[in-house]
Amino acid sequence: MKNKLLLVTFPVDLGSTTYATRLINTFDNYVDLQVYSFKSQTKEHTSSKLDYAQIFIKRLLNSHHLQQVVRKAQREGRKVLFQGVTPALFAYPAIPKNSSYIVTDWTRKLYEPILNQKFSSRFQTFIHKTVLNSQKTILCLTHAVQEQILKDYQVSASKLKKAKVPFDFDLKWFTPSPKRTDDEVRILFVGGRLSYKGGDVLVDWFRKNNYPNLKLTLVTKDKISAHPNIKVETDLNYGEQAHAEVFKNHDIFVLPTVCDAYPSVLGEAACSGLALLTTKHALGAPEVIQNGVNGYICDGREDLLNKLNQLVQDKPLIESMKLKSREIMEEVFEPELVRSDYLRIIFG
Repeated sequence: MKNKLLLVTFPVDLGSTTYATRLINTFDNYVDLQVYSFKSQTKEHTSSKLDYAQIFIKRLLNSHHLQQVVRKAQREGRKVLFQGVTPALFAYPAIPKNSSYIVTDWTRKLYEPILNQKFSSRFQTFIHKTVLNSQKTILCLTHAVQEQILKDYQVSASKLKKAKVPFDFDLKWFTPSPKRTDDEVRILFVGGRLSYKGGDVLVDWFRKNNYPNLKLTLVTKDKISAHPNIKVETDLNYGEQAHAEVFKNHDIFVLPTVCDAYPSVLGEAACSGLALLTTKHALGAPEVIQNGVNGYICDGREDLLNKLNQLVQDKPLIESMKLKSREIMEEVFEPELVRSDYLRIIFG
């Protein structure tokens, strides 16, 4: 008889929606799986207190149905896994203590030290602390969030388990291209918002440095002024063949991000056999990048651009890093390894 699981997903943006899909793929056909999508509301990332209040009220109305689903799952003997703290919060009245699980790479307090801003009030921190401490196990997708939950929410270390990755990076979909014989060095950036992900910094660097045989591709919704060696892709959709192709046809993936919990594009680029450059503010980067082996995790944007200046002039090192990226993904992040990690933690 298969183990039984209720997975409560929380799709609030492209990243979390993709993550939810891959979580489903991780468990599907391996357990008796039921999925409940705790729908997000509009204006999820608004700063307006009125908007937040409206979102909260709508979620309260939806929480009653979520609690019914959770209670039914428990009567059926299902384990309950929440994608993030929020759905666990709204299901809280229906969950006996130490009986459910949360998988997360983010909390409201995670970015506070980086951006020097408060994102969680004392009340929110208290509520989230209560919910986190009521779980049997919290699957932390990065060491950064594991350490932060331990510090800011005082969750017992025995409840915190480190999962390999937020999902099984698709090693069949994202694949390397055959080794090229041309002299071009092709840089790739992917990010819907150039300024937030650091794409604007990369564009400025590219325009100022007239390296021969250097090309830059930007996958973004933002527009930039024309440049003969800059290509902008605005219509690529996740999951399309062209989406995978754009990764495999490049050499270096650069993400000078201001702040990210676990940018999945790093794993996708590594699967595609690219050298990787990002900042330490991509908190999930150490899960994918071995510093100096398949890329660099830099202290900041200035450090990243210095490393990029060196790397684009060292084609042999680029080729070595590209090979190592794919090797690391195959060795550590093979889907069966990821799946067994989750099943071991949840079902023993």
